[in-house]
Amino acid sequence: MMDNPAIMKLPLFIIITSVSLLTLTNGQENTGTFTSIEGQIQSNAKSMANACVSIQSTNGKWGSGVIVSETGLIFSAAHVYSELGEDVTVFMSNGNQTSAGVILFDREFDIAVLKLDSSHQVIPAKVGDVSSIENGNTLIAAGHASGYNSERRSPLRVGFGFHAEQKGLIYTTCRITVGDSGGPLYDEVGVLRAIHHSMDGKGKYSSHVPVQRFFELWPELTETVATV
Repeated sequence: MMDNPAIMKLPLFIIITSVSLLTLTNGQENTGTFTSIEGQIQSNAKSMANACVSIQSTNGKWGSGVIVSETGLIFSAAHVYSELGEDVTVFMSNGNQTSAGVILFDREFDIAVLKLDSSHQVIPAKVGDVSSIENGNTLIAAGHASGYNSERRSPLRVGFGFHAEQKGLIYTTCRITVGDSGGPLYDEVGVLRAIHHSMDGKGKYSSHVPVQRFFELWPELTETVATV
């Protein structure tokens, strides 16, 4: 699959949300720590955006997803789709358009797995879990807000988060909106930790489903989705 030169030259938009750039844990300034985090995000920004795809369901609803295997598996959110087996349109980060089918679907936990219909050369995201996430860790949300836009790649939104284990969700200050649902939540080194679920009514916090939920429901995914 050839990359579209016009798309690949588009700039990446990285948005810092809800915090001062120099204010980290306990409100203390630490430019060295921020510079280190900033460098990690910049070095992984391209791969984070490239693994994120825009998806349009048969009912016209827009969502996002993240490629997690070389065989074309995509993690996404169930509420974007109508049913198991639905055929959808996928817009790749390089501007190419293809199709996929919903092969796994769970409405309760709001997660779905799609499979690209044809063979594509893809570079999947690095997949991890949330066991190492601590309150206040830097996290990055990718997604195609408002649907696919040929004039930009997936913007990255940087914020802070915490793992609410009792609710089974991660909450962050990363701002997501319509079209982002099902998109990836990364840590600062570009490892996939969760999938976007929803934004609260006041727009202050976003919730995300940890990726281990996929493997808990469907253990067979470990055969094709490599984890770090």
